[in-house]
Amino acid sequence: MSEFNPNLELQRIIYDFEEKPVSIKCLVDNSDVHIGEGSIKLIKGSEFELPLWVARILAEEKQVEIKNMKSFDISYMQTVLWDEGKSQTPIELDPDFYPVTSLQIESLAKKAETDPYALRDKERMEALLKDIISKRRFKIIKLSQKVGDPSPFIKHLTPEELWLFKSLRDQLREWEASLLDCSKNNPCF
Repeated sequence: MSEFNPNLELQRIIYDFEEKPVSIKCLVDNSDVHIGEGSIKLIKGSEFELPLWVARILAEEKQVEIKNMKSFDISYMQTVLWDEGKSQTPIELDPDFYPVTSLQIESLAKKAETDPYALRDKERMEALLKDIISKRRFKIIKLSQKVGDPSPFIKHLTPEELWLFKSLRDQLREWEASLLDCSKNNPCF
């Protein structure tokens, strides 16, 4: 049995997000778009679903438009930050909160090359995200130190946060066990 690799687990979370289907609308006719060993046919005006990673590539090439992509505006981010500050435990967030916000910041960075307002929005989104992360990280650290069943408290964690919680909890348990074990193989300090 292979050992648990936390970095691979975090990559898996990102890949799971990128594999989620999104609705697209074809902007061009293209008889053959090769994806790995397969291919798809784009017919202008047609709508269907593709994995997000494929849709993003085709959208960058202006072949498709991604429809109904989740997004969080600055006022939503401010509300999350406000609510997070009032709560003792993490509030419920969309499971895709971090990757969607990251994609939005990336998009604003591209727009900022020609639009100074987009630069301001990008900086504001980054600042709000950092503040939200800081508040939630503090709560996750507290939860990872709890003894007993933390399930009622971790139900609102995103997949990335759950990964952090489990990693911290496991490392803290190993550290505590090593301090309590004064055998010949693991001498006390």
